[in-house]
Amino acid sequence: MSVLDVAKQLNRDYKNDKLIIKADVVPTYERLSTGAFGFDYPLFGGLVLGRICTFAGLYHSGKTTAACVAMAAFQRKFPNKTCIYVDMEHSLDIKFQAKMTGLDPTRMLYFNPTTLTGEQVLDAILTFQKEEDIGMIILDSIPALLPAQALENDMEKDPGMRGTIAKPLHRFLIAMSSLVNERNNIFIMINQVRVEGKTFTGAPIYGEPGGQGPQYYSSIKVRFGTRTFIKGDKVDASDGEGASGFRLKFSITKNKCGSISRGGGFMSFSYDKGLMWMEDLLEIAYKFEFIKRLTSVTYQFVNLETGEIYKTEDGEELTGKRKDLEEYLYTHPKFQNEFMGMLNRYISASDDSYGEILDERDRVEIKSQEDSVDANMSKAIVREDK
Repeated sequence: MSVLDVAKQLNRDYKNDKLIIKADVVPTYERLSTGAFGFDYPLFGGLVLGRICTFAGLYHSGKTTAACVAMAAFQRKFPNKTCIYVDMEHSLDIKFQAKMTGLDPTRMLYFNPTTLTGEQVLDAILTFQKEEDIGMIILDSIPALLPAQALENDMEKDPGMRGTIAKPLHRFLIAMSSLVNERNNIFIMINQVRVEGKTFTGAPIYGEPGGQGPQYYSSIKVRFGTRTFIKGDKVDASDGEGASGFRLKFSITKNKCGSISRGGGFMSFSYDKGLMWMEDLLEIAYKFEFIKRLTSVTYQFVNLETGEIYKTEDGEELTGKRKDLEEYLYTHPKFQNEFMGMLNRYISASDDSYGEILDERDRVEIKSQEDSVDANMSKAIVREDK
């Protein structure tokens, strides 16, 4: 028998005609555009279907809201799939998230495991994941997964629970990785970043619960920094009093399906209108000249794929001041969809020469947190082994 014959036999034995295929027909990544251009741009077009993702960061950094943005996008793309939100923290404000992100509560299940152990919750997720119509699953959050050993003992007893959820979580992710790829959905784990001590210089040492499994099996990891607030034209106010909205900032610290060369991005939200997708799109388009600058005050809509200048219904070139072009984009849905489609195709290319969204200050802040976690890995390994 030849190698090819063995491959065909294995496909027959395991009843899977795609188990082993010719490498030249391996499919490319299919990405889920979230509609938030500040999120899609650093991810080269969006989250990748069939993959596990981790959203990590300090408390109040916007992890849950960002995950709901992704789930709302999944609902729009796959209306016949059923998404599941696993609320281990029992704190999801579904009305707020629906308003901010466009999430549709009528087309999702809310899993509120008030009496289940961490192991039972993980088993339930695997059961859901095996179904044909499964949509996106969000687990919020890893630190809230309490092992049976902890729940079955009295409060005054110390069962040595440190790291005990890490081993079942690791086994769970091994199985989940294959199932997510098979069902072509997305599994998002939300993890907390916690201060576990300080260096000799007084800088905080950060750690992430759950052992090494989430680090290894996540294809994409998004690290959230401190959220800021929107006050008029100012989008980086630290005080939320009197703010009209807020902005989430993040860095892409792992991406097995693309480069991390674009650093990170942001998502802005208005308390009145929700996700400010149009404002964010235009901010990025102007910054990286996806909208061509002609003079200091004049701009032009250009198809970046063909080089052609977009024209109005009357055949006139779409050229003018910022406010004129923005008004046209707002009031012409057909052109809006065409322009956004072009942008998403353009940024999904492998070209990584467009620069980064985050400025140096933001990158240093988020990178310092990530470095602290890496420096603390040896502690996590010790805890998992206990």
